Amino acid sequence: MKYHLARGEEQLGTFSDLDVSAGLRNGRFQPTDLCWAEGMKDWQTLKTHMQDVAEETGIAQPPAIAALEAEVLKDKASQLELASLGQRLAAALVDLVTLLVPMLIMFSVLIDENFEAEIRPVQNDPQAVMDALQRQVLKIQAAGDSTLMVLGWFMDLLVLTNIILLTLRGQTLGKLLLGIQIMRSGDDSRAGFLRAVLLRSLLPVFALFLPHVGPFLVIADVLLIFRSDRRCLHDFIADTRVVRRPRSDGLLRKPRQV
Repeated sequence: MKYHLARGEEQLGTFSDLDVSAGLRNGRFQPTDLCWAEGMKDWQTLKTHMQDVAEETGIAQPPAIAALEAEVLKDKASQLELASLGQRLAAALVDLVTLLVPMLIMFSVLIDENFEAEIRPVQNDPQAVMDALQRQVLKIQAAGDSTLMVLGWFMDLLVLTNIILLTLRGQTLGKLLLGIQIMRSGDDSRAGFLRAVLLRSLLPVFALFLPHVGPFLVIADVLLIFRSDRRCLHDFIADTRVVRRPRSDGLLRKPRQV
């Protein structure tokens, strides 16, 4: 049987089953390489295909597959390129701007001369300031100005979108734009809601407000990005790392039959 082999988007060529077996033993081919032969519905990794063949024929899985599988899993993390400092900074700035711009617009609508004059005598009383702020919101709404309501909806949608992206793809809007994503550091699997949202995103925000130690935690968090693995404090808490999003192999097509 003749196999068409590919690695990523690179076509390796056409090889016989004996060539493939020998290539797996001597390291020329890897269990993660993709293969396709006439009669197969779609591309499969060599490991998956060899296992299917073994189940169909009752022949034990080739020793080369089992021997290389552990090595491939061990080296998988190093195959994904870490996101650069510039990419992570740019993604953070995009996320910050998308939050700050609507907030600044809201403050510009809320705070006028009358409101400033009202809270100036009670500026040291948080409860009085909140009461004055609530009265200001009601006054704006009574005047028929829907700016605050629209901005509120926009920010709710923004937060919900980021939560969904973080849960499903390990990305915020900024990371999506920059082509980077959060993954588990051990096996580069999906971080999920617990790690990407709760541990990595929300927990550091709460830590910021800890008395006395909060500012130092923020500084330590930022400085740790200069480590060789570029893992910040929140990455260690969530057991994650930020990498360039790998290309999909879905573009591979079956070779044309001639």
